[in-house]
Amino acid sequence: MIMTSVLERFATDPLRGSIDTGAIDLGWSEAPWDSAVFGYPVVQISRIEARDGATAADLAPFVAACAAGGVGLASCRLACERLRESMLLEEIGFRFIEMVYQPEFGDLASAGPGDVQGLEVVRAGAADLAEIVEVAGAAFRNERFHVDPRLSSQLGDLRYQNWVRSSLEHPTQRLYVLREDGQLVAFFVTELLADGTCYWHLNAVAPARQGQGYGMRAWKAMMCRARIDGASRVRTSIVARNHRVLNLYARLGFSFPAPSMTFHWVRPR
Repeated sequence: MIMTSVLERFATDPLRGSIDTGAIDLGWSEAPWDSAVFGYPVVQISRIEARDGATAADLAPFVAACAAGGVGLASCRLACERLRESMLLEEIGFRFIEMVYQPEFGDLASAGPGDVQGLEVVRAGAADLAEIVEVAGAAFRNERFHVDPRLSSQLGDLRYQNWVRSSLEHPTQRLYVLREDGQLVAFFVTELLADGTCYWHLNAVAPARQGQGYGMRAWKAMMCRARIDGASRVRTSIVARNHRVLNLYARLGFSFPAPSMTFHWVRPR
């Protein structure tokens, strides 16, 4: 009877829900920006805690809600030590996709770069957008939407292009373009958080400029820009397989807290 009532409740809004029993605490919601890209509902698990005695059967309401809502992709990000939860997710068809770090530089005021490395760093305008969107569609190859072989890489490109487009008018995010001699070198989507952190949501060196030392210069320039904008620290997110940029963060003096794991469930074809 309890299971029936739970499923009836989820049937009215299967793309958002929660389970909280003695064995499992799980919540999920739709990622509408990804649903728009993929053409089917995409949901993300926002929290999961498996308690003693939890089994895959405890996740049945979530599985049923995904089926009722026509979900094509579900994702979950877990702290690296949450192995009990990861095993339960794998039992219902989730697969490990990537390990994610959130490196941080914590002392911009006294230890951060003091100049913009000879680059022009400005807020992007409408005239810059087409060029930045083109870069965004070609620069990302290591993250989850491109490495999961069950997903279309072209849709991954579109996802990041849409992100760039939306950032231009976003109320809190800023789109920066970095140029040298008028030529686009890199772009950054940033956000100044209430605690003084400048969060780098999205960044890339233009493919034509990669391997020429622009990464170090662009990252230093944006650390300087963050300090000028009032930030006391910088934080970002990067996948473990992007070892070249991981090494860049290490050379810049960023610290690395424990990583997280990303899992995907993709509806069988």
